[in-house]
Amino acid sequence: MPDNQHPKLARTILTLYRNHCGLFWRIMMPVCIIAIILDIALFFYNIPRLEQDINDSFNRPVGAVTTNVNTISGIHPTITSVGADTKSSGVSWQFYLIPSFRSTDDKGITWSWELNFRSFEYGLLILLLLTFCPLSLAVARISRSLQVSEGAEVLPPPTAREMWRRTGRKALRIFVAFLLFVLIVDIVALLYGLVSLLIPSLGRILPFELTSFLITVSNVSHIYFLVTLSLYNPCLILEKNSIVGVFRRSHALVSGARLRFFGIYLLTGWIVSVITSVLLGIALLVFSVFVPDLAQVRDALPPLKFLSLFMGGDIEIVLPQLLSVPATVAIFIVKGLIATFLVPIWAILTTRLYLERIGVKPDVIEGAA
Repeated sequence: MPDNQHPKLARTILTLYRNHCGLFWRIMMPVCIIAIILDIALFFYNIPRLEQDINDSFNRPVGAVTTNVNTISGIHPTITSVGADTKSSGVSWQFYLIPSFRSTDDKGITWSWELNFRSFEYGLLILLLLTFCPLSLAVARISRSLQVSEGAEVLPPPTAREMWRRTGRKALRIFVAFLLFVLIVDIVALLYGLVSLLIPSLGRILPFELTSFLITVSNVSHIYFLVTLSLYNPCLILEKNSIVGVFRRSHALVSGARLRFFGIYLLTGWIVSVITSVLLGIALLVFSVFVPDLAQVRDALPPLKFLSLFMGGDIEIVLPQLLSVPATVAIFIVKGLIATFLVPIWAILTTRLYLERIGVKPDVIEGAA
């Protein structure tokens, strides 16, 4: 991709988003609401299950269910040891394929950084990926309207209802393809998890070197399939293909440009992670002013550490107790809205790349208005 194409790609995404953000949000809002509600329900459903696991595993209480707050994943319940020193400090590096850094200070506050390729794996917000099809359909309609020659019939602007109605005709195929996409992308990790479930002692038997190798293979396969199958949504909604055919079609379109796609997705994923950390970090700081239980967030996010969020940093705090219900719900809502804000970026990007690969002029959607 020529150097001057990178700014054009960024301008394309920003222009489309700016001019059609209302349409994109109307398309996504039904799925966003459902995903947030399910995520909240799952959180509170897991608390008594974790408490029961503690009681079933030990003769006396040695753990308690508390809250883990994170500027990337948001919030989830966790188990901390009763009476244990949770303020031990330490620093660790890992470099399998995806480099990461992790440090815990003497207050028990963890700061970490890594190249994150799994932006949507946290909870049920992964359901937002189902909106890629109507979003791709809307972007394609906007693009096609710009290609209509003078004197031809002007295409009506897309509406959220129309995009969902046309998507609904392929609802079963879209859902099945979505499940297959998730399974294929994480196939190595899922197979390892299944074997570990069948052989609980596997983690203790395998040497560290082999475990590291399996993690590397899992990361490589995840990235490879994520890039190779990244165009399956526009192939599914904009073409007549079977479920298997959309993955073959995506593979064919990406072939020959896989490294370029990887570079674009890597940069976009890093930007998305930074935006998530910064916005969620700001929200947590604001909440900490009104929610006493979140006062520890202010200790975790002094000015210098907060600035690290702009480089992809991630702050994690394990609170000494469960948060109140209103505070927990508020964090879930903010996390869901941030994800909803970012998903159209990926949908526009993949649709833009799809249109380019099938021969649509690169500048077609740059002037979309």
